[in-house]
Amino acid sequence: MKRKISKKNIDENQLNLRFEDKIYVRKNINKLDIRINILISIFLFFISLFFLKLITLGLTGYKNVYITEKPINLNRRTIVDVNNIVIAESIKTYNLYLRSNKINNIENILIKLKIIFPDINYKKLRAKIKNDKTIIVKRNLNNLEYNKVVNLGEPAIELELSESRIYPHKNLFSHLVGQIDTDNYGISGLEFYLDEKIKNKKLIDVPIKTSLDVKVQYIIRDILKKSISTFNAKGGSAILINVNTGKIISAVSLPDFDLNKRISIKSKDLINKNTMGLYEFGSVFKIFTIANALEQNIININTKFNKLPSSVKCGKFEIKEFEYSKDKKNLNTKNILVKSSNIGSIRIAQKVGLKSHREFIRKIGIFDLSKIEISEKSKPKEVKWGKCNTLTSTFGHGINTTLLQLTNAYASLSNGGYLIDNSFLEDSEVNKRRIISQRTSNIITKILRANVDKNNKIKGSGRKADIDGYYVAGKTGTAQKPHRNKAGYSKKTLNTFTAIFPYNTPEFALSILLDEPQGAPKLWGHSRNEAGWNSAYTAGLIIQKIGPILDTKKYSKIKIIAKKNAN
Repeated sequence: MKRKISKKNIDENQLNLRFEDKIYVRKNINKLDIRINILISIFLFFISLFFLKLITLGLTGYKNVYITEKPINLNRRTIVDVNNIVIAESIKTYNLYLRSNKINNIENILIKLKIIFPDINYKKLRAKIKNDKTIIVKRNLNNLEYNKVVNLGEPAIELELSESRIYPHKNLFSHLVGQIDTDNYGISGLEFYLDEKIKNKKLIDVPIKTSLDVKVQYIIRDILKKSISTFNAKGGSAILINVNTGKIISAVSLPDFDLNKRISIKSKDLINKNTMGLYEFGSVFKIFTIANALEQNIININTKFNKLPSSVKCGKFEIKEFEYSKDKKNLNTKNILVKSSNIGSIRIAQKVGLKSHREFIRKIGIFDLSKIEISEKSKPKEVKWGKCNTLTSTFGHGINTTLLQLTNAYASLSNGGYLIDNSFLEDSEVNKRRIISQRTSNIITKILRANVDKNNKIKGSGRKADIDGYYVAGKTGTAQKPHRNKAGYSKKTLNTFTAIFPYNTPEFALSILLDEPQGAPKLWGHSRNEAGWNSAYTAGLIIQKIGPILDTKKYSKIKIIAKKNAN
């Protein structure tokens, strides 16, 4: 008997048998989906909070550092060279302060600052934080330092907008441009001397133009530095002026220093050797003795001085010839200079009169205080004239002056006979006065040329400076340095060479000074250290390099106020 099965029962049974497990799985999957969605939602929520925090920090981080954005006006004018190249300029910058009452953790903030500024004395800074309300940490932050400080987000940090003076050429004009203090007042060099002019707000956008030439200055400094090394000298200096305008084109004194570091200058080695150093220059003075006698028509270029001895007596003192030999026994005027005869110079002064000689030394400005626009300059002390020191002054012994005054005296003898005030400013008015005639000036340059001309029969001490095409004229001086703590002279020397070029139409005067140079056997094959073997040689290297630059320059004509000759 067959069993009758209900369709309803079959359907229900089939459902129960075939799909019951799938329904169970589906329920589990639904629960899993809900959990995953919850986890994802939680994750997204925290991620959103994280990014929101980053955005908030980004927007508020700068506010944690207090920045004063009060507008400031630059207070100092830009200084430029003759070609409008910037020598000194002011820029807007920030100073970094700490407010001690806002510091929560002293060590924490000091560590952060030390990472950015490792050179700061943190022992002193820590002490200031404990004692002062406001502490200056660093002035004149650069862009990188500024950004790093801002990113610290420290509420105790304050950045104050300020003005900073920068010197793009660092050491190049350190003895000329000078420095300013933290309150923007000039304290040395042009910055001090021209302080009021530099702060003239009506002309704040008009640069102060100097007669200096950056390119020429760079070349001279580079060669001078190498020569100091080659001849193992203590230091040196060089100055270049336009003989017809009195304008200073270049003035280098070594050692020098970086103006941007705002150092306190205490070392005597860092004085401006061109304008402050007072030195005995030796035989470069012989041309002054000759010039006076020529101007008085007492001698001419060929006047003969025969039977010159190896020494002369002055009271109990004996004045000796330098390296006396038979070829120094009979000399004319020109060869007294070329052979650098001490006794010959004395004979010329005796012929013209010692009083006249003394007056001429004053006349050419040897004892004057220069009118250049810096305060770092010395006034030579006039000799207490007597017979003996008048005689020795004829060859530059026992009489001192600055390298600038020496150079300007040479310029006056070569430019037609005018003593012109010197200046660092391109557009300044300068004074001039005639001290010798054009005729005497022409003779002087011929005599100086003979000392340098390598084709001259009698070899002069300046022939290492004879650069083809520039017709250099000049004279060397090798002077023994006086003892510092006792009377007399040491064996150490100060070597000088003053050049005029071109001699037939003089334009420039260049002086080179080397302090205690040594011999250079690797260069010359011997150890002689007279000025002809170092200072004159250095001048030649410089003229060879700067000559092409000077030849293409068009130095502006300046207004010169002529003064009547005081005499």
